[in-house]
Amino acid sequence: MELRLIDPYGATVPGTIHLRVPAANIPAVKARLLKESAPKHAARWDGINGYRFHATDYWVQETPEPTVAARGTFLDLLATPAAA
Repeated sequence: MELRLIDPYGATVPGTIHLRVPAANIPAVKARLLKESAPKHAARWDGINGYRFHATDYWVQETPEPTVAARGTFLDLLATPAAA
């Protein structure tokens, strides 16, 4: 699973994308993003150019890892021996 912290305006918070998170670790990673990263980002940006940021307005986007079908892809070319 891919997890990323999203700010109140819908943008990904830089440095908060976690790839290939095992299912057992998802709750811990989500909690860390919301309890540690969100307050730091909100404090850094709140009030700049009229934007309002509060840590409780952040959320974690979950994106399933894509499945790779090797047939007909670059991986398939690597598995095919070169013609003599």
